[in-house]
Amino acid sequence: MCDTNVNANSSTSTNHRELRAVVIGPGRIGCGFAGDALAAAGYRLTFVGRGATIGALAQAGRYTVRLVEGPRAAEREITGVRALEASDPQAVEAIATADLVAVSVGTAGLAGIAPLVAEGLGRRTTSVNVLAFENEPEAAAILRREVLARCPAAEMHGFSGALVSRIVTRRLGDPSRGEPLVFVGDPASTFIVHAPSLRAPLAIIPGLQLVEDYGAHVQKKLFMFSAGHATAAYLGALKGYRYVHAAIRDREIRARVLAAMDEGRRGLAAKYGPALAGSRKDLESIVRRFENAALNDPIERVARDPRRKLGCGDRLLGAAKLAEEAGVRPLRLALAAAAALCFDCAGDPSACALQQDLARDGAPAVLARVAGLPADSALGQLVKDNWRRLAGDRAPQAQLLSFGKRMWTFRADAEGP
Repeated sequence: MCDTNVNANSSTSTNHRELRAVVIGPGRIGCGFAGDALAAAGYRLTFVGRGATIGALAQAGRYTVRLVEGPRAAEREITGVRALEASDPQAVEAIATADLVAVSVGTAGLAGIAPLVAEGLGRRTTSVNVLAFENEPEAAAILRREVLARCPAAEMHGFSGALVSRIVTRRLGDPSRGEPLVFVGDPASTFIVHAPSLRAPLAIIPGLQLVEDYGAHVQKKLFMFSAGHATAAYLGALKGYRYVHAAIRDREIRARVLAAMDEGRRGLAAKYGPALAGSRKDLESIVRRFENAALNDPIERVARDPRRKLGCGDRLLGAAKLAEEAGVRPLRLALAAAAALCFDCAGDPSACALQQDLARDGAPAVLARVAGLPADSALGQLVKDNWRRLAGDRAPQAQLLSFGKRMWTFRADAEGP
């Protein structure tokens, strides 16, 4: 496996002319990471999207990225920003003349923006790279397939995912009121791209890491970082915590988060080797990022969409299956999956639908449908047993006091003695 770290901020192949990048999707990752990285590389940014955020960017021509770590904070102002509605014909022209196209609309939004991308790419005579900043293993393949279906000539262009290291927790400022936009995240600045999928030339971008086996790195992030993040959120929700930094400082939760990540790490080591999987020290470094109180990262943000996060190849059960293949019994990952089944949030349609399904069909049927996990499998039994202990003991709205003793808060209005 060949990984390349790129640290310069210019490219000799462009003869020093101004570089232009189009970023489709002005959200947390689009502005708070992709736009920040590309601006640092000297690209002039054009954001394409819909709604109030695009209007605010068009009016202000700038926004701020605030990187926080404990008491330290650093701000970077991204200036010279152009912003276009996706329906504006100039958006097609921007793609047709860009030196790089970045996409950050969520996997579910890729089909919706494919016609715009296809039209812009169809007008080009030179190749360009399209990077999907989606943190999803199949994002680039989905976008490429959707674009090629509309523009077969797009075969000449590069399509790759872009795996982001930064946690961007929120956007400050109401765009509908014309307030300045500030995107808050941690200082992590690397992102991983599949080298064989790219087309030359590619300007050098700070933090860019080119790899040969993109899928291995996607699984590493999912089965260690994302698994730990989700475990902290779902266990934290059971204990009534509102923020990830508070939950991870709970000794019981911290121990279980580290154990869940280590189960995933051992599975990765067996499949890809210890060099990629890393060590216990790497897990401690991840947990320290979760402890960053300055991010003020809500449990609800990290835990949302539990149906997707319980998918067969996703952060919890995908990691658990890989651990099983390595001969590791995934006790803590199974506990985290059971806690995900317990996650109930009125503002999260996925969580509400999951609770309705559980009430109607029970955990075995839901796990089979959502995760493709047979109830009679060893992993299915582990998750089901943990769910029954958690859900069966829990009174409505009660908060867990201890995992070890399965103690819950008492509600004065609860029925019974």
